[in-house]
Amino acid sequence: MRSNRTQFGVACLLLGTTTAPVPAQVFSSEFFSDPVSEGWELDQQYCDPITWNSQGWYYQQLNIIPYCPGPDGGEDVYRRSLEPFNGAPRFFLEFRLQTNGDRSGIPYGAPAGLALGNNAGVLYHITVAQDLIQLFRAPSLSVMLVDIAPDIPRTYRIELYRDRYAFYIDASLIDEGVPEGPFPAYQSEIVWLGRSWEFPCENAWDYIRYGVIPADGSGDYDSDGVASLSNFYFFHECLSNQRLGINGSPDNNAGPGCRFADFDFDADIDLLDFAEFQNAVNGPRP
Repeated sequence: MRSNRTQFGVACLLLGTTTAPVPAQVFSSEFFSDPVSEGWELDQQYCDPITWNSQGWYYQQLNIIPYCPGPDGGEDVYRRSLEPFNGAPRFFLEFRLQTNGDRSGIPYGAPAGLALGNNAGVLYHITVAQDLIQLFRAPSLSVMLVDIAPDIPRTYRIELYRDRYAFYIDASLIDEGVPEGPFPAYQSEIVWLGRSWEFPCENAWDYIRYGVIPADGSGDYDSDGVASLSNFYFFHECLSNQRLGINGSPDNNAGPGCRFADFDFDADIDLLDFAEFQNAVNGPRP
């Protein structure tokens, strides 16, 4: 289940540097270090979970331990406040995950889950098993279940606007509609976890990203008002077609996470877009 992440050097680019006029409006946890080092608050570790980092992935090995109260499962939980994004008119969450956990744990929030929520009752709760996804939004709405093929990482994305919500799996639109309420708003937070219930499991998290949705064709992934070298990491993903469901590449339709890289609005990410990205960073040549 372990996967390698391609490394690259910016030395291959003849790009200049710029200074962002405002702070970045995207939080990106790429798991090259442990979650706490990357800005998460450790909420709970229960029944001796085994965790480690490897090549940009965060692993949770969650076993069944007899002395733990039923049903004897390990747990590894993190949270973070979304207060800096209160009132954002366009907000996204995207994460990439693989688990070998059994679907029988889904009613209990296992084997892996991520939730956005606040005290006003707005909730977006995604639970992931190796072959099934559950999305829960509100008691008044039906629980959504989506079968998936096991044994490969999947990319999950939620986009929230004032009048529209959209849920994607591997760049395919799965559901959309009217939000249940404004989000993020007062006391909103994000919580993610791994949990074993009746069976042990291993989860691998590639990344968790959230923040202000960048403008289409801007090259400005972190929505700080400028296209800069800090955005190249994300542009490279979209150009290289190395991860299912998050990129377009020259031969595929760009997914929702790559619209910022599609300068010519033709739905793919190719060398023409790369040239425009260079111009956006350096300014066009005389």
